[in-house]
Amino acid sequence: MVLKDNFKKEGDFLFRYRSYLPLVVIPLFVLCLLSFPQNLLLPRIQMQEFFFLNLFVERGAELNFTYNTPLVVCALIVGLVGQFVRILVAGYVPRDTSGRNTKAQKAEVLNTTGMYSLCRNPLYLGNFLMMLSPVLLLGNWLFALCFTLAFWLYYERIIYAEESFLTQKFGDAYLQWAQNTPAFVPSFRNYTKSTLGFSMKSMLKREYHSLFGLAASLFVVHWIISAYVLGNVISMFEPLISAFFVLSAVVYVVMLVLVKSTKIFEIEGR
Repeated sequence: MVLKDNFKKEGDFLFRYRSYLPLVVIPLFVLCLLSFPQNLLLPRIQMQEFFFLNLFVERGAELNFTYNTPLVVCALIVGLVGQFVRILVAGYVPRDTSGRNTKAQKAEVLNTTGMYSLCRNPLYLGNFLMMLSPVLLLGNWLFALCFTLAFWLYYERIIYAEESFLTQKFGDAYLQWAQNTPAFVPSFRNYTKSTLGFSMKSMLKREYHSLFGLAASLFVVHWIISAYVLGNVISMFEPLISAFFVLSAVVYVVMLVLVKSTKIFEIEGR
């Protein structure tokens, strides 16, 4: 099979199962947690530990640790930036584009304005940042680099399959846009304002799943790390991550009920 045909076949397969990429990372995450020191939970101030070592031991190991707040804030910012990118896409796109379809490629119109004038795959850029967010909680930069490379190899095939579909469907219009627009890293050189106005309803309907997914992944990963370090399942709960998870869970439940039982978020053409 010609290499480009193989890329296309692999890309179509990976496109259908692209939501399961995080599952591939789980064994690597466990291996990294077991093999390398983590940086989410750190020993308390060394001077205090030096003078009161016996007190620390007597009070229990869980009191010897505190959360690495800068690392938590960094992970949250990276994830929320990714969510913001997705919000800017979801709020402007028309119906039958930039969706969650998995069975086959689908695009009724070619998006070339707004976020799509900055890069050709803004949703995947947002996905990358949101997936990288919980990875950062380990504080292992080698693992973060390995994840980045794995993400690129995975999505490179998907992007190739999508571009083959779009080239066939839109022809020269797509090729001309692709020639002037980077694939992944945004460039503001050719920014073009979106032809549609921002729709809050469309954005909420499309993105409440993603927000909860980000919060849940951060909460679960930080809990696993805490339970491993402290040696018990009733472990510490980082306040920022925990509050974010509870808030997003409430939003998710409310949105799920409204979307399933009402037509509040139904907008013609979106």
